[in-house]
Amino acid sequence: MFSRLPPTSRLQAPSAHFLSMGFPASRRHFSSSKLRFNASQSPNAYKEGMGRYKLLASPFAKVFLGAIFTYQVIHWTWLKLEMDESKYEKNREVASLEKEAKELTAPKK
Repeated sequence: MFSRLPPTSRLQAPSAHFLSMGFPASRRHFSSSKLRFNASQSPNAYKEGMGRYKLLASPFAKVFLGAIFTYQVIHWTWLKLEMDESKYEKNREVASLEKEAKELTAPKK
């Protein structure tokens, strides 16, 4: 099949065969093709700076969220204790007022 073709078209014949089979015309080979992006280009200063802080983002987020959670738990506990204390004082005051009211309304002997 290839022997009837001129020497210049012998190299093109397999690609024509692949095209008829449904393969793309431009095939990427493993090591002979160039990368599409320029790998020798150095990253800019912004990317370098952000790269340094990306290492600290996760630990910072964990500490920050842990601190917020701890603050909320302590705040809720403090409010609960204050409410319990004020309720205790009000109940004690009501009990003393009830006792005084009973003494005033009790019949004198």
